[in-house]
Amino acid sequence: MLNLNHNGVNVDIIYEYENELPIVFFKLIFKNSGKIAEKNDAGIASMLARFFNEGSNDEFFKNLEYQAIELYAKASFEHFQINIKCLKEHFDFAIEKLQELLLNVRFDEKILQRLKILTLGELASLNTDYDYQAKRLLNKSVFKEEIFASGLDGSKESIEKITLKKLQDFMDENLVLDNALFVFGGDVKEDEVKTITQKICSQLKKSTLNQNKRFELIDKCVEVVDYKSTEQAYIYFCSPFNIQVDDEKMYLAKIALFILGQGGFGSRLMEEVRVKRGLAYSAYAMLDVNLNYSRIFGYLQTKNESAIEAKELVKEVFEIFTQNGVNEKEFKLAKQFLVGSMPLRYENLGKRLEIMLNEYLQNLKLGNLKEEIQKIKNASLDTLNDFIKMHKEISKLSFASIENESSRK
Repeated sequence: MLNLNHNGVNVDIIYEYENELPIVFFKLIFKNSGKIAEKNDAGIASMLARFFNEGSNDEFFKNLEYQAIELYAKASFEHFQINIKCLKEHFDFAIEKLQELLLNVRFDEKILQRLKILTLGELASLNTDYDYQAKRLLNKSVFKEEIFASGLDGSKESIEKITLKKLQDFMDENLVLDNALFVFGGDVKEDEVKTITQKICSQLKKSTLNQNKRFELIDKCVEVVDYKSTEQAYIYFCSPFNIQVDDEKMYLAKIALFILGQGGFGSRLMEEVRVKRGLAYSAYAMLDVNLNYSRIFGYLQTKNESAIEAKELVKEVFEIFTQNGVNEKEFKLAKQFLVGSMPLRYENLGKRLEIMLNEYLQNLKLGNLKEEIQKIKNASLDTLNDFIKMHKEISKLSFASIENESSRK
């Protein structure tokens, strides 16, 4: 971690120097400035990212391509970020183009109308993406907040209401110095890092720091079905998990979920749903815990006529898991995999930067994952099973599925 003060604002920098290859990775992140920052205009953060990806003029990306520079913006649920990857020799030019872009986003009505048509076309194509539809249906059903009613791109109605002024206002309110975080990696020295950071900070105005928002699942189990003309059932499910992302027992949650459904073949869900019953090609349940919400999240696909049986089986697997915990064999195999795969997670600079970034954004200290792996290595079976039995709330499952109308019969 590096830190500098610009105009009274403390700016954090995640940085790792590596010169094995003459490559530089760079990210400019505006924290809590993605979909979570949208007020009444769902999809506006994603639309702003599309405007950034139009460049400052028609020659913008051609000039970058000539020097093999990757530059693109994207909005996630939490954050807005701009990414650069290039050769060291072209990094100064890439930063100049970024500065140019920050000052000259092309808020042009013709571009807006074209991007609206493109976005609406992409949304229309999702009408037959039943995985996407089932996931949306689940989120709408288990969260009461309007923000979960649509995906990152918003809805047809919200997209049509986006104006150039709303885009400019969203940028002015969120892409500000107070929300900025910088990530540098590769063949770039510390003094260069600080100089570049100061340059970009000088273009960003001061405003108000965006705060993280916390969402809770509704306090009841729900089961909703949307009937479509589909040849199989798409089933998504989730349950509450009373744990925070910085909980000292998070390592136990990771072992537990690996065994329950995140570990692929050999996991409880895969064994019961696919191997023993042949109800699905794959079935997963995974830890979905972050600063915004905490839950177990899973999915599977099965034949329409098997949908009810599959849901009941998932409930049964969760119920038995919380009652009886795990056995010695499952425990040892999970520990071996989680500890043994650790070197692969740090094998290249891009992965290491991403791990550090996630740790920072989740308010964890850098290096937390390595400490967590050591805790997993030293964990005992009794400790894990005690933890599982304390979290019976994960068996309070809600389901959303897309099924064929014939399954009503």
